[in-house]
Amino acid sequence: MIIGVVTRNPSSWASANLIRAFEALNHRVVPFGFSDIVAHVGSRLRLFVHGVDILETLSAIVVRPFGRVSLDQAIFRVDLLYAIQDHGVPVFNRPEAIEKCVDKFRSIVTLLSAGIPVPKTLVTERSSLALKSLELLGETPYLVVKPMFGSRGHGSTRIRVRDRDVLWEVVRALTFTRHTAYLQEFIQHRGVDIRAFVVGDRVLAAMYRVAPAGEWKTNVARGGSPKRIDRLDPVAEEMAIKAAKALHCDIAGVDLAYADGRYYIFEVNSQPGWRGLQAVFPEVDIAMEIAKYVVEKAKK
Repeated sequence: MIIGVVTRNPSSWASANLIRAFEALNHRVVPFGFSDIVAHVGSRLRLFVHGVDILETLSAIVVRPFGRVSLDQAIFRVDLLYAIQDHGVPVFNRPEAIEKCVDKFRSIVTLLSAGIPVPKTLVTERSSLALKSLELLGETPYLVVKPMFGSRGHGSTRIRVRDRDVLWEVVRALTFTRHTAYLQEFIQHRGVDIRAFVVGDRVLAAMYRVAPAGEWKTNVARGGSPKRIDRLDPVAEEMAIKAAKALHCDIAGVDLAYADGRYYIFEVNSQPGWRGLQAVFPEVDIAMEIAKYVVEKAKK
């Protein structure tokens, strides 16, 4: 097989490990970025990368994170993935999964519709309505104000509900710059949450993410510490798999927190990293497990 790895940097840790894994399985790998693609619409669609039509040559494509892009670029890249998929080339993750996961509102509504517990959330384009509607979030001491689009904790701010002046300034700044106000109750996880790494129908591995002392963000990319979970609670495991399926993810990083006697899912990442997880599970070759899954699915 010839496997495409769509990446901004083939030498990055995750991309390099994926390439290694596919090559170890005796498959050829073609790494390229979205900016390398030329779409030609003539008598038929052709997508050229360095002069080669990838619709004619690739057996499957694995997509790594888009990075910071404009709205035009984001829409075009998702359109490209749909076109590739529609022409019979399997895409991991599917464009519908990426669309749903990158949009926090669409993601949380999808999870709620699937019967999965999620934090109470308030979304509006008007700052005045955001503050007037706070009672809908119940008796929560803290709120987290997040960007609608983004991951790894970037742009998220925790604010005391009683600090209305601070909350007003943050929300007004968002709406003034034509961003949507996305306010979510802060789940009191005491600085520890769970990342479950789902591949297909199973949780391949899971870890606790521990926030630095005095901090609330647990993201490993933001300084959180990984701690392996040898036996994930079956309730959390089932919930993580269910969440990935609801969002059509073949591969997913599912973030859970436990509070008030139950688990909540607050984010599903369709283009997850696994460097922190790999560090605490050296005996599991995560990239190889992903590669094996992709190859097996592509054969079908």
